[in-house]
Amino acid sequence: MESFTFHSTLSVSTLEALIALIAGVWILAMPRVLSYVVAIYLIVKGGLGLLVTLRGHYIALPPLVALVSGVLILVRPRLLNYVVAIYLIIIGVLGLLG
Repeated sequence: MESFTFHSTLSVSTLEALIALIAGVWILAMPRVLSYVVAIYLIVKGGLGLLVTLRGHYIALPPLVALVSGVLILVRPRLLNYVVAIYLIIIGVLGLLG
């Protein structure tokens, strides 16, 4: 993934790593928020991924899948298991296909 920076100080990959760290700690501290934390994480990850790909004038499928998955989980938290499973399958297949 390209290194897209915000004000030349914080790369997207660094921001994604910080968000993942915060999300993990939050879930450990408050397990009841799992669905919402996963949804927000996927929406942010998808949004950041789309920002990077739109700068290259194309839309990559993985960020779009993350964004849609996050919205689905946020709207219907009971779908968490299914959405995460399908998301992981799609991302795995896309990763294997190159």
